[in-house]
Amino acid sequence: MSFFGTRRTRQARVFRPTPTVWDRLLSAFRDYRVLTLFLVSMYAVGGLLLASLSWQSRFPYRIWQIASVGVQSRVDFEDENERESERLYEEAIKAAPLVLVQDSAVLERLQSLFRDQLSEIANAETVDKVSTATLQSFSLQVADTDAQQTAFSILRNQLRDPDDSKGKRIDELMEEFQTLLKDARTVGLIDTSAARRLFGDNPEKAALDRNKSIKVIDELGLVVHNGVLADVLLQEQLRDTGRLGKVWPALQKLGVLQTQVENWLQLNLRNQLRFDAGKTEEEQKLAAASASRKVDIYAQGAILVPVQTQLSDAHLDLLNLEHDAFEDRVSFLQRLTRISSNGMLVILLVVLFGTFLKYAEPSMLEETPRLLVFVTMCCVTVFLAGLCSRDPWRAEIIPLLAAVMITAIVYSQTVAIMTAFCLSLIIALSTLADLGHFMAMMTICITSVLPLRRIKSRLVMIKAGFLLAAVSFYAVWGIGVIQNAGADDAWKNMGIIVTALKFAGWALVCCYLVAGSLPFIEQAFGIVTDISLLELTGVSHPLLQELARRAPGTYNHSMMVASLAEAAAESIGANGLLTRVGAYFHDIGKMMKPEYFIENMTEGNESPHKSLAPAMSTLIIIGHVKDGLELAEENNLPEPLHQFITQHHGTTLVEYFYHEAARKADMDHRTDASESSFRYPGPKPQCRETAVLMIADAVESASRTLKEPTPKRIQSLVHEITMKRLLDGQFDECNLKMSEIRAIEDSLIKSLLAAHHGRVRYPGQKTA
Repeated sequence: MSFFGTRRTRQARVFRPTPTVWDRLLSAFRDYRVLTLFLVSMYAVGGLLLASLSWQSRFPYRIWQIASVGVQSRVDFEDENERESERLYEEAIKAAPLVLVQDSAVLERLQSLFRDQLSEIANAETVDKVSTATLQSFSLQVADTDAQQTAFSILRNQLRDPDDSKGKRIDELMEEFQTLLKDARTVGLIDTSAARRLFGDNPEKAALDRNKSIKVIDELGLVVHNGVLADVLLQEQLRDTGRLGKVWPALQKLGVLQTQVENWLQLNLRNQLRFDAGKTEEEQKLAAASASRKVDIYAQGAILVPVQTQLSDAHLDLLNLEHDAFEDRVSFLQRLTRISSNGMLVILLVVLFGTFLKYAEPSMLEETPRLLVFVTMCCVTVFLAGLCSRDPWRAEIIPLLAAVMITAIVYSQTVAIMTAFCLSLIIALSTLADLGHFMAMMTICITSVLPLRRIKSRLVMIKAGFLLAAVSFYAVWGIGVIQNAGADDAWKNMGIIVTALKFAGWALVCCYLVAGSLPFIEQAFGIVTDISLLELTGVSHPLLQELARRAPGTYNHSMMVASLAEAAAESIGANGLLTRVGAYFHDIGKMMKPEYFIENMTEGNESPHKSLAPAMSTLIIIGHVKDGLELAEENNLPEPLHQFITQHHGTTLVEYFYHEAARKADMDHRTDASESSFRYPGPKPQCRETAVLMIADAVESASRTLKEPTPKRIQSLVHEITMKRLLDGQFDECNLKMSEIRAIEDSLIKSLLAAHHGRVRYPGQKTA
């Protein structure tokens, strides 16, 4: 028997499966809390990678930064020479042709006018028979009458032929005149004054560019000539080398009147070519579009910024071009590698931060909604810091400081410092990748956390802002001087000073922004600051006024408990103001049924509980917790005050009615007096402040039953009540230490002794 039994035991040990690492991981993920934290961690990693633009390479250069080492080009790239390109652009527009449109009717009218005026001169006997317009056209309008008559006679004789009885001479002259203007019909002509109007408002003073390109089009829009202005300029074409000047030798009859005809043309040729502004603008746009650009080519390894050079706008433009060119050449695999390397760092920081929270602030890991809000705030901070870090703002300190200060207000200074470390590291690596930048941001963040242990007024934030501005200036300026110690007079370098002033100004602005946003911060994270608590300490609050009217005994009890609890909380370093305000509102549910609570019963009236079963009385007594919570939600009391309403009784026993029920059960030989039915629903106190209120509430109520409140009796009463709550396990979830419990007892004893101190009996006063 023993042999086989031993064998079976050995077989069971041999074939028992050993849990593997994978089995342990699966077992851990079956716990929803572990899975939730894992998902939140993945959200944090992904959000931070996206916020820091981890697939892009950083651009670590800023205006006025001193390059401690030279900057070389990583790739070949081109840089447009804007000044030279602008010059070429202007030259292209200037070289664009002027568009002139022909008007064929002008030459027809011109020939008709020439014939009419020639006929008028030929048929006139004296100069006074000729019209003024004709005299002006042929330059016959002179002051000397004799000279005028002589010039007229010569011209008339040239136009009249003794054998010409039918005006054949005029016809011959008009045929040669048409021959003279034949080329003008094809190309066109423009006088000097009209040409000047194309180049300026003042035709007399405007410079005339005879080599200006032109394009002549007909009335149908077809191009009839491409050339320069001199090609259509009347004065130029009348020269011997011009198109009109070359025709004169072939004009035997009209050639005799060459001087008169040329003068006549200069006076009467108008608007045969008119300027087309719309077509000219189109030509200028085409020329501008085809204008060449001046490009400077930089080869890989070319020095872009020499050593110890302070960066200017021109340097930054060049470095930005090189950065963009480098990014364009990065392959998908390289970007994936970059994301992976950044992801490993972010994962390390998230794991480090999570491990820190596990030991320093475990409550953060238990409140998933608030944790998600915190992670989202960190991701938004990194993204905004990256955007604001660019020139000319250099305001990355604003989102960083805001996040750190909010963390200090909502959680603790320790968590805020750890947050500052992680965010500063990520922001520094994603912007300048500079150790000095990281040190400056950390110094500023730690300084901002120190005054935020308690925010008793908005003035605290404003004072902290000026202190922070001074520290910011000194930190940025000092680190800048240290980093550029090799530069001449680095301590008075305006670039370093201006950057330090920017950080100081933004730090001050951030403090004002956070101070003004405190109500929204409290609502987002479900917290309450001392500023809001101070607003609730006034007895004019509607709930407290209603409590005083409907349940005056409860109101006085709450005021007394508030005084006791505040002093006790401060004795152990807890938030006395929060405890005091929580005590004001902890019993507001009693106003719904005030007559069922002993402090509101008047002497001589029968207690309503005498007509009720102990179980029913217990339900009414316990119900004031639920009623109080509903009133708090209806009146929008801050979430932390709800804890005082639900936790100030914990899961304690309603002893009087429980013992009454037990007594009746014994008399009736029943066993239905279950202790669990006579306990408050809880929860037990979750923080030191609610635990202090639990003790103070019970002590204040019990102290009213003492007929002779001597110090010894008060001390015994306080210790007895405190030990009863301790042994009942009411302080198991609030991390209250024994030394703190002793300090709470001492504080309550002192406060009760002060409240029950003896007085001098007045003459004639009777003993109660």
